[in-house]
Amino acid sequence: MDSAFTVLATPGQLTAHKVYEVLRDHSGGPLEFDRILTELGDEQIASSTLAQEQLLEALLRDDRLRSARGYRQRFSMSGRSIRLRPPGNRAELAIEQENEQVKEQLLKQLREVPPEVFEHIVADLFTAMRYEDVKVTRRSKDGGVDVRATLVAGAVMTVPTAIQVKRWSKPVTVKEVRELRGTLRAGTQGIIVTTGKYTKDAPKEALDDALTPIHLIDGRLLTDLLTEHGIGVQASRLSLLSLDLEALATITGKAGSPIQGSSSRPPQNAQPRYYIEKMPSDRGKDLLDCIVSMTDLADGQPSWDDYVAKFQERFPAITRPDEARRRSRVLVSLGLVDVENDHMNLTLAGRKLLEYPDSSFLLELFLSRIVGAREIEELSRSLTRTDLRKKLQDGSLAGLTPTQATLVEKWLSHIKRPAASR
Repeated sequence: MDSAFTVLATPGQLTAHKVYEVLRDHSGGPLEFDRILTELGDEQIASSTLAQEQLLEALLRDDRLRSARGYRQRFSMSGRSIRLRPPGNRAELAIEQENEQVKEQLLKQLREVPPEVFEHIVADLFTAMRYEDVKVTRRSKDGGVDVRATLVAGAVMTVPTAIQVKRWSKPVTVKEVRELRGTLRAGTQGIIVTTGKYTKDAPKEALDDALTPIHLIDGRLLTDLLTEHGIGVQASRLSLLSLDLEALATITGKAGSPIQGSSSRPPQNAQPRYYIEKMPSDRGKDLLDCIVSMTDLADGQPSWDDYVAKFQERFPAITRPDEARRRSRVLVSLGLVDVENDHMNLTLAGRKLLEYPDSSFLLELFLSRIVGAREIEELSRSLTRTDLRKKLQDGSLAGLTPTQATLVEKWLSHIKRPAASR
């Protein structure tokens, strides 16, 4: 984070950036809310519901703000955990690059307009930012202050604001910061808006605790704010499509037969249930080892194409990329990874399995997420395996076809197999 941003950032923006740094230091996450609060130094309130809700709201505000300013969102939230979003897909990256070019063009235009026009543009911006009594001062009659306004905080406090604008390409220095501070009346805050940048020492001078603070807006932040408030730019709305592997994993292999009713999605608030793919083809290892190995390949948010290439290296018996992709959907069904922007992302469950490979945990995931698993598990307690397989052939269990039901039973058998027999 640059020092000029630090001067202007709200507490919520600072919180979001600190969370970003914490997640970056932990391979992008995911991390649970209380873990993040602990990492931020709030260990005493880490389990507080209020603190977690405030953290969530700060991150949601960050997402909304970045979207309004033409940037892609940084965080993905699921339940009570947060992770960094993977790199953008080609469409997102192209949009972000185009937005940057538009902002550069806007900045160029701002540097070319007459000084009095630029002052009115800044005045319009502060009006859009909900400052009140915004007025452009008479030129050369107000000690270098170009715009005056009033910041109203919660209908309780009013702060007179003196704004100096500089349509410069060269950096603003400590000298300009001190000169503005010298013109301020008691109780008035100062803001410098420039189309350029600030020297390294200017933000330090502006933030001096012993002096009246001066807030700094450089050219980059200025174009962000103008974009956010729709001044000088227009935003187009276009739906961006992304592959939803989770939806595919909840659809049965039997054509036209969804899980429940006529929708491939479970009802709102219902626990999603998934259909399972064939077991990994690696006869030299037991099932737990194979799943752990597959999950480990998803560490680091690889693209799905990169994941498939690594999958085929790890499991050379799978020679076709389309088959490798199909087998990798097992991890989505088990809740060990999710897929966003065509990148594989470890979930909290995935990280837990890598840290503590345990067949009982894998069994717990399987029973809670896979269609028919719990019913078949209950039947296996009272029937021999031969009788169970005969029963599964009638196709009446949990809407599964005989082939699907047999596949679920085979998975259960391998997961529950005693370690000594693996």
